[in-house]
Amino acid sequence: MPDERATARHAVFRHVDECPTEEWSSPTRGAVRWWELFGGDITATDEMTVGIAEVPAGSPPPPRGHCHDATEVYVILSGVGDVVIEGHATPVRAGSAVWIPENLEHHAHNTGTEPLRLLYMFARDRFSDVTYRFPAEETPNS
Repeated sequence: MPDERATARHAVFRHVDECPTEEWSSPTRGAVRWWELFGGDITATDEMTVGIAEVPAGSPPPPRGHCHDATEVYVILSGVGDVVIEGHATPVRAGSAVWIPENLEHHAHNTGTEPLRLLYMFARDRFSDVTYRFPAEETPNS
């Protein structure tokens, strides 16, 4: 029997105001809010998880980034900042795009005076299918 989602093709429209706000705010993870627009956990969609994230102005960068087992894309929508990958910072601004292969440690840091907003995308059906790791929260082996 074929998968209904694969055979029933239709457009899904969402607005960020319809999405619940999720966030991290800690010394190890930094400060970021996000709104998941599409993902199999919340919408009748598949193959991708897409949302908007925002790093507040004036927030300090985390000591380390995060990693996950899925390739990710950032498209900067507004603001300015750095995307730090494996400790190397690259300046970004509205219109910048970044392809981040799986398992590379990374984070976005706001260097401006307005929120740094970015579109994020994973080639996964569901956000819950993405396994995150936070190296700053890991204890070294004795």
